[in-house]
Amino acid sequence: MDFFIDCILDAWHDTWLMLPLLYIAYLVIEYFERKDSKDDKLFFALQKYGPLVGALIGLIPQCGFSILGAMLFVQGNITIGTLLAVFIATSDEAVPILLAEPALFSTLIFLLLCKFILAVAVGFFVDHVLFRHQKILRFEDLPEEEDEEVFEEDENNASACPCCYPEYPMALSALIRTIKIFAFVFLTTIAFNLLIGWIGEATLSQFLLTGSLFQPVLAAFFGFIPNCAATVILCQLFALGQLSFGSLLAGLITNAGLGFLVLFQYGENKKTIAKIAFLLWIVAVVCGVAFHLFT
Repeated sequence: MDFFIDCILDAWHDTWLMLPLLYIAYLVIEYFERKDSKDDKLFFALQKYGPLVGALIGLIPQCGFSILGAMLFVQGNITIGTLLAVFIATSDEAVPILLAEPALFSTLIFLLLCKFILAVAVGFFVDHVLFRHQKILRFEDLPEEEDEEVFEEDENNASACPCCYPEYPMALSALIRTIKIFAFVFLTTIAFNLLIGWIGEATLSQFLLTGSLFQPVLAAFFGFIPNCAATVILCQLFALGQLSFGSLLAGLITNAGLGFLVLFQYGENKKTIAKIAFLLWIVAVVCGVAFHLFT
């Protein structure tokens, strides 16, 4: 019993400082999520500049953009490369969690830079080398009524985010999100402390393939879990030193938020979904192993 209490106290000591930083991070995120913008400009930019814009919006810590990208792809409005750029750049809850750890600021900046470069490079490579003859429905070619209807539908779907609370005031919504994520981080920290105490750090490291080239492969599979819990666990393991940067990068590349669920929900061709998932996994493993070896 004393051991269990000690694990709880250690977890609280390790995580409570995250609370104010998490809240500030979510306030900033909420501000940009609620800020009025002309969605049509974003949609046209996605078609004109493709993966470049896809990578930029994917970096914004808002799972609605992966949903939006998937919706536009299902409707035939963006290319596979643009969709992959959004998915690769997306980091779900990793940004606010790493922001809440001052010691990991430099890691977060380096992580976002790597994801942006990879997203742009992979997106243009896919569109101009692997799939050069894709046909998309250009927004300027759609009738005005249909055009507005598509925009409205995309906006509604993109805002259908289970971790967001647009019906509440910004301060309250940010507080709810902060408490939810902090609670999960706190509980996972207790779990990891218990595991380390019961089975030993060496055994846990062996189980997680710490130091092995196969760890990024395992992390890339784990990243496909369509839930923010996956990114929280990946970040926690990295902060505890049980996950290499390459493995963290691999897991966050394949973690495309709810994007894949949208592809399945709206009846996208299963072979196309498999191709997208396979390309994501290959990029994640290759980059993860590379960073695992050289960092």
